[in-house]
Amino acid sequence: MRFTVPRGHAAMNGSVRALRCLLAGALVAGLSAAPVSAQPTAQPTAPGNTDAAIDGLITRPAGWQGLPRPKPKMGDLFASTCTPPDPELTWFRLPPDLRSVPIEAMIGQLLVVSYGGTTPNDAGVRAASQAIARSRIGGVLTFRHNIRSAGDIRAVNQLFARSNPDLPPIIAVDQEGGLVMRVKPSEGAPDTPSAADVAAGSTAAALETYKAMARSLADLGFTANFGPVVDLAVNPDNPVIARFGRSYGADPGTVTRYATAFAEAHRSAGVGTALKHFPGHGSSTNDSHDGAIDLTATWTPEEMEPFRDMIATNEADMIMAGHLTLAGLTDDGLPASLSGDAIDGFLRGTLCYGGVVVSDDLAMDAVSAKWNLVEAVTMMVEAGGDIALLSLASGQGYEVIDRIIAALAEHARRSPEFADRIRHAYARIANLKLDLGQMRAASSKVEIDTATLR
Repeated sequence: MRFTVPRGHAAMNGSVRALRCLLAGALVAGLSAAPVSAQPTAQPTAPGNTDAAIDGLITRPAGWQGLPRPKPKMGDLFASTCTPPDPELTWFRLPPDLRSVPIEAMIGQLLVVSYGGTTPNDAGVRAASQAIARSRIGGVLTFRHNIRSAGDIRAVNQLFARSNPDLPPIIAVDQEGGLVMRVKPSEGAPDTPSAADVAAGSTAAALETYKAMARSLADLGFTANFGPVVDLAVNPDNPVIARFGRSYGADPGTVTRYATAFAEAHRSAGVGTALKHFPGHGSSTNDSHDGAIDLTATWTPEEMEPFRDMIATNEADMIMAGHLTLAGLTDDGLPASLSGDAIDGFLRGTLCYGGVVVSDDLAMDAVSAKWNLVEAVTMMVEAGGDIALLSLASGQGYEVIDRIIAALAEHARRSPEFADRIRHAYARIANLKLDLGQMRAASSKVEIDTATLR
């Protein structure tokens, strides 16, 4: 006995309901009379018949489709009961003199850039120092080519720090361990293993390993380390994470524990950290240095858990947003680094993150192939981001910085909403700088007090 549902038929009148009752009664009677071992079998479909039989009772025409079932958005998957942060509270945490600076100076604090040179006398170092002093930039990113010796990099960083003592610059470096170490042991850094190797030992051992790393960075004058990597090593063939041992593993709990050790060790030395690469780069099959990556086919919700859990325990000084798109998160079609859906909507609205969001390098092809630096920084600010990382091309002067500041200041004059975005980003950055300064002062006092006991 078979019951056919005509294509497009939605209503069910009384006669159909009655027929269903009769069919159900007949089915129950038939089953109760059948041997226990008997199994219902589907009716065979005659050649050429395009109907599909289901359980021998319902036949649907070929091409029949159920109602669309959209996948839940990221906010649904990670909905919480936390309260999104009020950026005005961050603004009023600032001392009054830091709230009265011109909009151009606020914009400058949003820019962390590369520089040329290895000694305080080099032209590129002097240019960066002058830009810091005038609040044209808020900090610098040190690459391998900037480091020649421990003495030189210490002197360069001291020059940067003295350039703006009221709001010292972010002096950042990528020092993860393993193959990603801008400062080598010959230049004052301990020989730190990769994340994968660190995770082979205990978290207590990891904490001591990272304390040694953080103390060396603080001694050299760095104030921020762009790590830890909290990407999950779910794709062993990943060309940029698992391949280089940059992940603590595939289990989110394991990654969170070791990344927390990294963050806490650096905080004890007054060095800020940045969780990367939001929303998770570990499952990708490509490198975002070569272009924007769509994670939709490979990403799983577990990759968000380290970000969520470390935000909840206040272990995230900064979060680095990658040039990564993901259905359900970046539905505005932009990479997470420039996406209001990802930053303002999800990080701040869903995960209630009130800290600093830093972009991955906006000069990377994933962004620069579509937008110039003025456009990219504007989009990042509109999305709710704070720090724009800019690695300037070799020989490129700071004229581009002047263009960025002028363009964003003009946009702010025309748009009060955009002006507020700048003000709030500046407040988050300035508060982070003040907090890190207090931690460094406390760390130095502890070291002095301990030294007197020897």
